[in-house]
Amino acid sequence: MANLLKTCKGFTLVEALLSVAILGLIAAGISAPYISGLRSLEVQADRMLLDSHLRGQMEKLIGLPFNRIIPGTESVTVRGNDYTIEWSVTPVDLNGDSNPEPSARKITVSVFGRSLTTIVVDHEGKVGKI
Repeated sequence: MANLLKTCKGFTLVEALLSVAILGLIAAGISAPYISGLRSLEVQADRMLLDSHLRGQMEKLIGLPFNRIIPGTESVTVRGNDYTIEWSVTPVDLNGDSNPEPSARKITVSVFGRSLTTIVVDHEGKVGKI
């Protein structure tokens, strides 16, 4: 019986643990790029949602009567994160005489380093976009 145990070939516990550890290291090395890619996709999805909010806010402002377009802020939540959309309304000089036109304004809507800008004009009380 003692000779039978000595002649059996197989893996020792140390060899099995070593191979499991090596496979674990290889799996960790392979999964790192996938995890990084998934995080990148999440960031891109957040940016797309923020861009959507920016465009939506710009459309709301353009839809207002000209005399009601004023600066302001609005809080939005995107995938559990709170952001503040800010918009500024400034006079614009359209003809280059250094005097801003009373019937033209520049609107800039921004959030988290991203922004949209447009120039609107008063067209008989309604907003026209340049």
